[in-house]
Amino acid sequence: MKCKSCKRTIQENSIYCNWCGTKQIRDKDEIVIPKPKKRKVGYSGQVMVNGQRITITGKTEAQYRKAVTEAKQGETEPAAPTLKEVITDYINSNSATLSPATIRGYDQILRNRFKSSMEEPANKIDYQKLINEESKLKAPKTVKNAWGLVTASLNYADIKIPEVNLPAVPEAVTDFLDHKQIKVFTKAIEGDPAEVAALLALHSLRASEMYHLDVKDITKDGIIVRGATVRDKHNKWIDKETNKNSTSTRVVPIIIPRLLQIIPKSGRAVIPKQTTVREHIENICTKNRLPIVTLHDLRRSFASLAAYLKWQEETICAVGGWKPGSPVVHKIYIKVSNTAISEDAKKMKDYYKTTTKRKTSA
Repeated sequence: MKCKSCKRTIQENSIYCNWCGTKQIRDKDEIVIPKPKKRKVGYSGQVMVNGQRITITGKTEAQYRKAVTEAKQGETEPAAPTLKEVITDYINSNSATLSPATIRGYDQILRNRFKSSMEEPANKIDYQKLINEESKLKAPKTVKNAWGLVTASLNYADIKIPEVNLPAVPEAVTDFLDHKQIKVFTKAIEGDPAEVAALLALHSLRASEMYHLDVKDITKDGIIVRGATVRDKHNKWIDKETNKNSTSTRVVPIIIPRLLQIIPKSGRAVIPKQTTVREHIENICTKNRLPIVTLHDLRRSFASLAAYLKWQEETICAVGGWKPGSPVVHKIYIKVSNTAISEDAKKMKDYYKTTTKRKTSA
């Protein structure tokens, strides 16, 4: 090898040149001093300090080297990003692929969750303590969802995700209308401003899908479901060309004939006024002593009715826009109502009654 300074040949892996004494291998913490340029008055050179390139001068080369050393020794490591900065960076970096509704939810978490530590360095926070504090304020599911965003953001920032204990999330109690209650509901809501929305939900449509639906896509041959209308982080309704997932674009058969009689003549099938729709459906349920349901519960009611009518699971998924074999379908949507269980139990009870009578007669 050759000396970095005098260029003479020296032994391989030499630490110092045996000719001029110049050190060949720099220590990890050794300060590198760029060679200065000779000026009319003194010496100067460009040096990186705290991530910025600055010019350092000295009347003599020795003074220049001393000034560079002092500047580099006073250099501080860049401040670690705060939790707020880490989450914001994750959201901004994925804004092109995330749904506007998802971004809206993330933005709400950023503004409302873990407030006590948002301005602290993300790699210095006691996250278990933070979760314990948040659990005193919000429901377990809210805390779990917020923690999911934090872990995704930490992972994106290449910060080690700590092991924490999250509050247990109780299984959600979901309402739906059984096959008898659906008949009462559809009769009671006739002529109500929310009827179109309710019947579309009973056809399996999500709220975002029906808000995007144009009446020209509703014919006797079926409902063409494609795209969605959701609210962004500014609470404004925006249209998306894509649905929630790849299986959501579908054609839903007309299963409630009245829908074709009441849809508007043109424009959107349902104007996105979710609060008004919810209030009307709730009033209908209250007046008719039915479980208080939402649009999404009516979508669930569609799946439950389909299961009661012995539809195959593949058919339910295809019409409802769920992925085949989805655990969501098994765990949440396909529910056998208490009424159906009672009816089946009664059939078996009648069977045993008949059997018992035959034995008695004999």
